[in-house]
Amino acid sequence: MVAVIPELLSKDQVRAIATKLFSMPFADGSMSGGVLGAELKKNTQVPPTSPEYRELSDMVMTAMRRNETFNQVALPRRILSPIFNSYKQGERYDRHIDTALMGPYPGMRTDLSITIFLNSPDAYEGGELTLESPFGEHAFKLAPGDAVLYPTHYTHRVTPITKGRRLAAVTWVESMVPDPQQREVLADLAGAADILVKNKGDAEVIRTLEKGRLNLMRMWARP
Repeated sequence: MVAVIPELLSKDQVRAIATKLFSMPFADGSMSGGVLGAELKKNTQVPPTSPEYRELSDMVMTAMRRNETFNQVALPRRILSPIFNSYKQGERYDRHIDTALMGPYPGMRTDLSITIFLNSPDAYEGGELTLESPFGEHAFKLAPGDAVLYPTHYTHRVTPITKGRRLAAVTWVESMVPDPQQREVLADLAGAADILVKNKGDAEVIRTLEKGRLNLMRMWARP
């Protein structure tokens, strides 16, 4: 399941992050590209040792944890600290699949990936996040603050930048429900309940729907 999350970051948050990023040093991004990083990945990223990295990371992580759509779809157990990356003219990230385990040994299982766009799509040409799903290719180039959440096992790429500069934050999620089909069922049930509540639907129907969702969560979740 691919989910577009509008305004995961507010305009003020995007402005604050982008302002700092434009004045921060960036390092070679191939270091986070796995065994083929140098061949597949041409970009730069903010080193986590940078003085302002923690402030930016906390801002993004707090926004994710507070976002209702993100929590309904991802059911997060753990979230890695984000990578802030930059793509300039000629830079790209060719077709790849993100690694299954990340972080210190034994690592965190990566069930979902998320890309949060940090500057206007008019600021650069190219740079689409392109996902290869069972239903074909889907390209995303969203407004600043919007995000794309997708299964980490999808092959994906960032197309070459032909003009300007693309800024984004990316990170990975270990879900309490590892199975993607089960996560989709739970997200659908939560979304249906939300629609009924907003439309002042029958309270008994809403309670029954929520009972089913919660009981499925008990069966499937690995907290």
